[in-house]
Amino acid sequence: MASLQTSTTTAADVMNRNVVTLDARASLHDAMQIMTEHHVSGVPVVDQQDQCIGVISTSDVVSFIEADLEALESEIVRTENWFNPETQKWEESVFSSELLGEYDAVPVSDVMTSNPLTALPTQSIANVARLMKSRGIHRVFVVDEEKRLQGVISAFDFVQLVAGN
Repeated sequence: MASLQTSTTTAADVMNRNVVTLDARASLHDAMQIMTEHHVSGVPVVDQQDQCIGVISTSDVVSFIEADLEALESEIVRTENWFNPETQKWEESVFSSELLGEYDAVPVSDVMTSNPLTALPTQSIANVARLMKSRGIHRVFVVDEEKRLQGVISAFDFVQLVAGN
């Protein structure tokens, strides 16, 4: 990771290249499993050409599931706690076997946020930070000119940058 020189540091210098992705044809169940297994709060959604076409976040999942919570009141619901490195807080997600099974048929593309905030690898990290702040976004996906995913920059990456790794 680069040292703190925002005028010369680029997105490519700071981005995490080991990014877990979801295919647009994956199910909501798959997305929930991936986020839980990898302890991430958002996953980029890519098409068959590896172009970043969306992002599915815990907020997207919770918003989608909230519509079904009334139906879940009569069944036993299990919650799972996990540490969100972006917010530095423990968070809770609602799960049940019936709920997870129900979402096998829901495609990620129905739940994801389309057209996520992206940056080019050559973009200055100062510009990326301004974009994230102005839009209230916790992550930016770094893509090439063809929108193929190259990496991700999260708010926590800025903490590491300022702290000197």
